[in-house]
Amino acid sequence: MNEVRPGTDARAVLDRRAAFPRGMVQPEGGYRFSLDSLLLACFARTGRGQAGVDLGCGCGVVGLALLLRQPDLRLTGVDIDLASVEAAEANAVALHLGDRYAPVCGDVALWRPDRVADFVVANPPYRPLGCGRVSQGQGRAAARFESRGDFARFAKCAAVALKTRGRFSFVHLPERLPDLMEGLAAAGLAPKRMRLVHGRADREARMVLMEAVKEGRPGLHVEPPLALHSGAGNATRLTDEAIAFCPFLSSRRGTRAIERPDRANRHAPKEDSHV
Repeated sequence: MNEVRPGTDARAVLDRRAAFPRGMVQPEGGYRFSLDSLLLACFARTGRGQAGVDLGCGCGVVGLALLLRQPDLRLTGVDIDLASVEAAEANAVALHLGDRYAPVCGDVALWRPDRVADFVVANPPYRPLGCGRVSQGQGRAAARFESRGDFARFAKCAAVALKTRGRFSFVHLPERLPDLMEGLAAAGLAPKRMRLVHGRADREARMVLMEAVKEGRPGLHVEPPLALHSGAGNATRLTDEAIAFCPFLSSRRGTRAIERPDRANRHAPKEDSHV
């Protein structure tokens, strides 16, 4: 875990880290991050001391989760929404990770890094315009619908940012797999690892986690499916498998949110706000 420098409230910082992702600052009226972001952070593979990019970073939940898992990483967050970038910066400071996480305002169609990255993560908009329930607010709509950038643009941006053999990890909808494969191929990214996520073991998949490699060789490894819940009604609970895969999910079981006095909203992750 990152050391807390002298002169800071070490207890408060450690409490915020322990409660993560509860207490995260999120833009007023904007998109609310959901379980898919936490799952992505635990699916992505990173190496010691590597530098990465968090495309469409929102309030920074994916990149900050990666840093809590592996403190020696360095990440740049990129988002087109200024309010989200400001929230990401506030969250990094609150978790005492501001020296490791640098969010910037940028459009994935135009943004380019100053140096190549070892890895890229992204939780892009899932649905084409005109499909699905209309979101209230410009920020929420941009996070759910491909109004400002479709998956192909995210894939192209990732490919430009990555070094050769660098990894691009993302989460999306299983129903979009044909489009995802097409976008990866066009960007020169080879799908190498995939895991389907189910709400329950006997239900159809709700999400797909995928890793692609820049200029990688053909060959896709499909990991065992992940079921998030078991039981029904009041007996519904997260599966042990889900908690083992993504320990951040356990914060949803009664962990108190960390309150700090400012104007932005704080929320626990929603289960399906992105789907």
